[in-house]
Amino acid sequence: MLLNLIKAAFIGCIFILFSCGTAQKEQTSAGGNLCKHSQLLEIYPNAQGYAIRINNPEQPEQPFNLSVNNSYGRIALLSATHVGMMAAIQQQAAICAIPDAQFLYDASLRRAVRKGKVADLKSEASISVEKLLAKKTQVLVYSGFGNEQTQIQRLNRIGIQCIPNFEWRETNPLARAEWVLLFGVLTGQIAEAQHYFNRVAANYERIKEQEKLGNQNPLLISGYIYGDQWVAPAGQSFEATFYKDAGFRYYFDRQPGTGSCFSSIAQVLTKSAEVVYWINPAKPSRAALLQEFPKYSHFPFFNKRIFCYTHQTNKYWEQAAAHPDWILSDLRQIIAAKPKNMHFYKELAP
Repeated sequence: MLLNLIKAAFIGCIFILFSCGTAQKEQTSAGGNLCKHSQLLEIYPNAQGYAIRINNPEQPEQPFNLSVNNSYGRIALLSATHVGMMAAIQQQAAICAIPDAQFLYDASLRRAVRKGKVADLKSEASISVEKLLAKKTQVLVYSGFGNEQTQIQRLNRIGIQCIPNFEWRETNPLARAEWVLLFGVLTGQIAEAQHYFNRVAANYERIKEQEKLGNQNPLLISGYIYGDQWVAPAGQSFEATFYKDAGFRYYFDRQPGTGSCFSSIAQVLTKSAEVVYWINPAKPSRAALLQEFPKYSHFPFFNKRIFCYTHQTNKYWEQAAAHPDWILSDLRQIIAAKPKNMHFYKELAP
């Protein structure tokens, strides 16, 4: 009987400690929202710690509310962008599991995986509960794609706090980067996270306001052929915001939506002769593009300047969300026709 009472008391303490769930009423905050750019993340400091509200763009009437009163040293991540944000605030040591080691860019984490200090979950689609328990996971951050809910519910039941991250649904590059504050709260490094983000935001605005050089507002196209359609970022996507802030005119700027847009090849050809730059064709060379789709040779911009990040894809997916100033710097170098010290992009050889 005594043992059962002790167990019940322990479980009760754990429940009070986490004090979270989508149905929970958010704590009264003692301060304003720390997030100034994000439309989906809200962080309020209070007397106990922090009240976090995460808004699901698909279910805005059901926000995820979480109270964080302690820092966590055993955090599992299910996206490369989460890894990049933890690395941005020097908190790799708090990571206990990552999504797939073969796509990992961070050298210190690759070493930690080899030594068995960090678990390789292999896939976000199939989460190994055994690996998470073996690494004494306290918190798991996932992307909220919607296909992992059964696993998330199971993990919550066994005491692993699961937190959705919708940075990929933001429409502004700085809003995406601001999710670094979530990881600052979880690791007890909110001051460092704020300092980091403020530095990135200031650098982004500085680059954005620089005097434009070279060809003014050249027309840029992004995307590639998939099936019989051209797939590209829509006009209200964060990618489109990058292009605008860098000084480009974007080919699909009037296409509605914040995700991808789809156009027929005939539609793309209508004003393709005006295109000066092609960004993100998803291949590392012109030869690879033609091997995939010989139709590319019919586009006038195939013989113009083409830039992509595919020579270091892992670095891009891991670091780009936390470093929007680096992307903007790359794009401004491209528009100035003087790409020298780019962080992610590389020009495809003729």
